[in-house]
Amino acid sequence: MSDTKTASQGYIERNVDFSVPVIIKGGELPFSDTPMVGVKRMMFERRGDEIARRATSCVRYEPESFFKPHSHPGGEEYLVLDGTFSDQNGDFSKGMYVRNPVGSTHQPFTHEGCEIFVKLSQVPESEPDYFYLDTNTATWETMADGKRTLQLWQSSLESSALLDLPAGFNSDVESHSDVNEIFVISGQAIVNGEHYADHSWIRFPANTPVQIYSVDGARIYQKIGKGEVRT
Repeated sequence: MSDTKTASQGYIERNVDFSVPVIIKGGELPFSDTPMVGVKRMMFERRGDEIARRATSCVRYEPESFFKPHSHPGGEEYLVLDGTFSDQNGDFSKGMYVRNPVGSTHQPFTHEGCEIFVKLSQVPESEPDYFYLDTNTATWETMADGKRTLQLWQSSLESSALLDLPAGFNSDVESHSDVNEIFVISGQAIVNGEHYADHSWIRFPANTPVQIYSVDGARIYQKIGKGEVRT
């Protein structure tokens, strides 16, 4: 299910109703052009124009492409899915998780090309610091059901983590008191009986029962909570 409203001057409302499920299977949603040559994005969730009040997307940069300098009034967080993403704060290769605070400014670029999973305007003002986590060298936790988990961020507003599901994984049915968002990074996950390949994005309303399987293994991003909500 998807709700999309496009108004004049580039304003978009897409999948901003948290009371309904959103299911986007990998391959169903194309990458679309941005104002910058060589930069494309797959928009899962968006409210606003180029200065989004809220957004969740995958963004691809071709080699030697860049984005013009810009600020993030509501902060930014991203996970590097491929290649190396750079700005004045450093070079961030595949597996890096970054949170930039409210009001931060940068000019992204890449030499080799890259892809990031990025969320805009969901960081609260109460988090004033930059945060960097290399998921390749961080300590993962192995759970009793066999999956490995790595906490990316934990606060009163959200809990986000990476989950590595082994082949044959079969979870219990779980229900959370807040929104449950899942992005399939690699492999294939079976969620409530439906198959989801990489680049699938699913968001369930609060209190939705969810069961996850994986036949051959998968890595997924999961966020419980809406993060900061700006209107």
